[in-house]
Amino acid sequence: MSTFAEYIWIDGTPRTKQLRSKTRVIPRNELPPATVGEPVTVSLDVFPEWGADGSSTHQAEGRDSDIVLRPVRAYPDPFRPGDYMVMCEVFDGSGRVHPTNTRAELRRVLDAGAAAHEPMFGFEQEYTLFTRENRPLGFPGRGYPPPQGPYYCAVGSNNIAGRKVYEDFLQACRAAALPITGVNWEVMPGQAEVQVAAVGLEATDALWLACYLLHRAAEEHDVVVSLDAKPVKGDWNGAGMHTNFSTKAMREPGGLEVIKAACEAIGRHVEEHLAVYGDGYQDRLTGHHETCAYDEFRYGIADRTASIRIPRHVGERGHGYLEDRRPNANSDPYEVASRLLRTVLGID
Repeated sequence: MSTFAEYIWIDGTPRTKQLRSKTRVIPRNELPPATVGEPVTVSLDVFPEWGADGSSTHQAEGRDSDIVLRPVRAYPDPFRPGDYMVMCEVFDGSGRVHPTNTRAELRRVLDAGAAAHEPMFGFEQEYTLFTRENRPLGFPGRGYPPPQGPYYCAVGSNNIAGRKVYEDFLQACRAAALPITGVNWEVMPGQAEVQVAAVGLEATDALWLACYLLHRAAEEHDVVVSLDAKPVKGDWNGAGMHTNFSTKAMREPGGLEVIKAACEAIGRHVEEHLAVYGDGYQDRLTGHHETCAYDEFRYGIADRTASIRIPRHVGERGHGYLEDRRPNANSDPYEVASRLLRTVLGID
């Protein structure tokens, strides 16, 4: 008997990175079966490094095409009960961190002092479901459905499209023991979001893995997942990855002043943040549809039209977290987390 380990990594596709994966077969006597729904406890040493063709993933040239996949976290595989999914970092053929390996940069920032602040991230990953003919689910063959209003957190066939994908994805996240905190339908037909929250690298790894599971669940129904920032032009909301962020000091009594200081610091680095907040942010951050214009920076309590929202309950309690509403659905959570930590904690 043998065990399957699905090696998953992030490629180097320009503008918006994509997920890649392939299956490693490992003798069963070297690796016990994974338990569905339970965190993996086996040592990562049982998953050997592996190679891949970087010339086919925008990560190498054909004359020197080998890249190295180095396992960094494992999860039970919900599509192959008893088997594993393995998140990997990418290194070049000489063993150096590959330029597309943004997880390594986040590791560096955490090791440089950020980890001592116990940073927590809560990502709200929005996504839009399309047919293979490039039509959003819930849109008629011609024209458009009724305007936004009845679709958010809705129920019923007249409001919801893609329920089976949504439910299968949710079950897959639970089977993989991901730290998800909720899911809901969004304001446009066929649009939904998943929320992932944890400390440091666990949150960013889990979000990438959730995106993999989303694409994988959609395959079963011949549905395409879009993470485009503005999947439908016109009077429709875009798709974001609102990022809730806090440090230990923000979560303690008096933390509201620390949160405000963090917002002020972020406001002094607008361009550096937008540079890693995803492709097409100009189309989404227009000042309409619950956004602040990309060339403006504001923060405020309970203000969903601001760049950064401080939740109402945070303002009332005097401690908690902030929500950066600018990252796109197609942004890289490793880069978003790194940028927030560097700015707020002053890490070079």
